[in-house]
Amino acid sequence: MTRRPIILLVNVLLVASVFAVGSAAAADPPGDDRVATCERLGQATANAEVEVVDASAALPEYCRVAGQLAGRIGFEVRMPTTTWNGKFYMTGCGGFCGNVNADACNAALARGYAIAASDGGHTASSGDGSWGYDDTRAEVDYAFLAVHKTAVHAKALIRRHYGQGPSYSYFAGCSGGGREALMSAQSYPNDFDGIIAGAPANRQAYLAGVSQAWIEQAQFDADGARVFTVADAQLVGQAVYAACDDVDGLADGVIDDPRNCDVEPGDLACPSPDPCLDPEAIAALAKIWDSPRDSGGAALYPGGLPAGSEPLWPGFSVGFGAGLSGGGNFAQEYLRYLAFPRDPGPDYSLFEFDFDTDVKDLRPRANLYNATSDDLSGFEANGGKLILYHGWADPLITPYGTVAYYEDLVENSGGLAATQQWARLFTFPGMGHCSGGPGPNQFDALALLEDWVEDGRAPERIVATGGVVPDRTRPVFPYPAVARYDGSGSIDDADNFVPVTP
Repeated sequence: MTRRPIILLVNVLLVASVFAVGSAAAADPPGDDRVATCERLGQATANAEVEVVDASAALPEYCRVAGQLAGRIGFEVRMPTTTWNGKFYMTGCGGFCGNVNADACNAALARGYAIAASDGGHTASSGDGSWGYDDTRAEVDYAFLAVHKTAVHAKALIRRHYGQGPSYSYFAGCSGGGREALMSAQSYPNDFDGIIAGAPANRQAYLAGVSQAWIEQAQFDADGARVFTVADAQLVGQAVYAACDDVDGLADGVIDDPRNCDVEPGDLACPSPDPCLDPEAIAALAKIWDSPRDSGGAALYPGGLPAGSEPLWPGFSVGFGAGLSGGGNFAQEYLRYLAFPRDPGPDYSLFEFDFDTDVKDLRPRANLYNATSDDLSGFEANGGKLILYHGWADPLITPYGTVAYYEDLVENSGGLAATQQWARLFTFPGMGHCSGGPGPNQFDALALLEDWVEDGRAPERIVATGGVVPDRTRPVFPYPAVARYDGSGSIDDADNFVPVTP
């Protein structure tokens, strides 16, 4: 890919001007004027990196602007020079963010969108939370300001570049990006016309501090020795699929809904079956499948990891050897550097967290990070449309939390029919964390969101592909409806399934 540098980098000032939204793309300047038009963005924006990037086989030519807002929030905006469709698309970032992953927007860029991405207000690996150590401003940027400021600035650049703002603006994110998506709908309801929130970490304070810490603690004994292993997870997965694969009427390698899977930890206790789990592993499994609880038995989070996700636990929620899992590391970094008003720092271990005494101390920061408001009336009133999705086999963020959130939203929004006018949840059988897993998990949510926002056609189903059968297609209907085989034709063809409400 050839780049033509124009001016160089760092510290782009936030453009504070308010701009009107246009209804169609402006005419693109011809030839070298495109370079000059891009260059003017550098002249108007202090210390930006601005360049025209030549077209490639996959992407159109685009004007790239990158830098920092307020000296802290890294961002990148890419604007097609000749193929702009008049719209804007922004993506979220996973984990603790820490880098500007504009390449995650390339599919939208190829479709003619002007796109943007942010680093969440700091530079670090996505599993490193140390940037938040005693830095409340960085925590606020990460919690909600980075996405909002980047969106405002990107739209201002778009208007300056094309002579008009975007006709429609969209945001999509999964996991941590799903939290950002719901935070945008909750706190800045006018930023985006349509939002896609996948596997949202929207209960972040309690997801990391409680759920993931609980799952990690369950796998070790009081002496720090691992009692639940990757091999145990694989054994449990085999038993679960043997018992529950065909509960929905099809033996297809996919568990349709883990809530219908009737397997108890004790079913795997030694000496039968063979192989089997010893008592310590059985106790660990019971905790992993269950909600985190205090010593009085009160649930502290809506559900444990779902039945059917076990083959995906290794690495995500069950570590290798004596090491922490990915979820365990996220929990520990969160507890060290972001969870409390006064950070305990690098010497703190997640195994110190007490589920009786310490949960209350998470509340102040929960008010900062959590995107759990069931009042999205501002977003709805602005004409916003929301697609939520979660995989039923997610091995990292339990789908039960997303289902509980959506049910709260429905209750507060006038019932299911009223809520589905602007917000729909899709739960994907067999899908892992954001993608992957035995169930079909590849789909084009943006196209469906465009139809809904721009033409008023609500998504009646999402057709996904892939999984254990690569060319399999399956429909996913808006929750609570589920897909059921109609009895004729291939079970790998989405057209042979109908919606049924349990």
